[in-house]
Amino acid sequence: MLIVLIPMVALVACGGDEENEADSKNTIELVYKSPDDSFKAWMEDAKKDFEEKHEGVNVKITPIDSNEGDYPNKTILMMKSEDTAPDIVMEDSEGLKADAAAGYLEPITEEVKNWDDWKHFYDPVKSGVKGEDGDTYGVPISTDVRGLWYNKTVFEEAGLDVPWNPKSWDEVLDAAKTIKDDVEVPIWMNSGKAMGEGTTMQTFLMLLYGTDSNLYNEDTGKWIVESEGFLDSLKFIDAVYSNNLGASLSWGITGQAGAKVSTDLMPKGEVGIALDGNWMSGNWLESGNSPWPEWEEHIDIAPMPTQDGQGDGKVTVSGGWTLAIPAKADNKELAWEFIKTATSKGNLRYGTALTPRKDIAELEDYQQLTYQQKITDYLDFTNYRPTYDSYPLVSSSIQKAVEAVTTDTLSPKEAMKQFKEDVTRDVGEEKVEE
Repeated sequence: MLIVLIPMVALVACGGDEENEADSKNTIELVYKSPDDSFKAWMEDAKKDFEEKHEGVNVKITPIDSNEGDYPNKTILMMKSEDTAPDIVMEDSEGLKADAAAGYLEPITEEVKNWDDWKHFYDPVKSGVKGEDGDTYGVPISTDVRGLWYNKTVFEEAGLDVPWNPKSWDEVLDAAKTIKDDVEVPIWMNSGKAMGEGTTMQTFLMLLYGTDSNLYNEDTGKWIVESEGFLDSLKFIDAVYSNNLGASLSWGITGQAGAKVSTDLMPKGEVGIALDGNWMSGNWLESGNSPWPEWEEHIDIAPMPTQDGQGDGKVTVSGGWTLAIPAKADNKELAWEFIKTATSKGNLRYGTALTPRKDIAELEDYQQLTYQQKITDYLDFTNYRPTYDSYPLVSSSIQKAVEAVTTDTLSPKEAMKQFKEDVTRDVGEEKVEE
């Protein structure tokens, strides 16, 4: 905690205002989502380094105690006013485009252009911190990817090749069918509205971005509400559940399903394949929710293939956090200098999350984590969500469509028609296309 001692003369002399103003010019405030011990420890180290190099400057690190959903709302309220805007905000890449478009964030395009370290960040990750106008609005501090976790032991006993590297969706389904009688869940996917963004990001977009279709047309600025790839993605989900390859619907579409899979069924060897994020193995570490010392002997990860092996042949989707400067910040120049310090090769660390810097990914201590290098390489072919203002509405409609197909309430074609109607209603006919 930063403690600023104000001389007594400041309370009685007119020079007090000038002194407070000087203090203000030499203090930068950074806000972050609490609790996050890894982030806090990292920022404290960066603060010490920065203050040693900038005599007389104070870095104030302010936690905002909130859940994932409330944090963006609280930071937006702070950024709206010059009186409350911090100098640096820990900004989720999901909300960056919308916050930039609303005028809450300061563009740093010229700053990164003149920053030699910028070349060390993965290009796809850099594209994820750009606004609708093409300007850069944040520096990535962590990122993530998704892939196919699979049980090597189950695969080997079923006669499947290990290591496993499927080249198409059909090969994924064939493997699930082969192990169908050996496990409780041949293939796990987030497939319900209760999983929220997990269903959109971990499942649907991992499929859609492996087709020749997209969700948003950057050239026209319109949402694509009907496409062959959209339909094929729903058909894949339908194939999983109509062939009894997915989780039981009695629990598989509930909000607790993901935890049941990662902390209970996978350690028991009852899941063959899990389409999920790189963080899943964190559950099995000694410090995780379900320590599993032998997990490396049984579990491996493979990239999700594109539909028919087209393009790069593999696909993933990324999110992650950034450091950004609010448009109404008092000390933008100092804020930028601090961001450069905090995200330098020597300082940037973020627990077990993937690093956005290629030069850090090459370090021996980074690569000591199991599969860390393999998973980090997925950043070479990753995609980001089109997180424009109306994205939350579109994402909600995707979740609705996925659950309808999962539960056999609607056919894939009917679910896509419903999606089209919902999004057209929510964003306006002028903002959609087929």
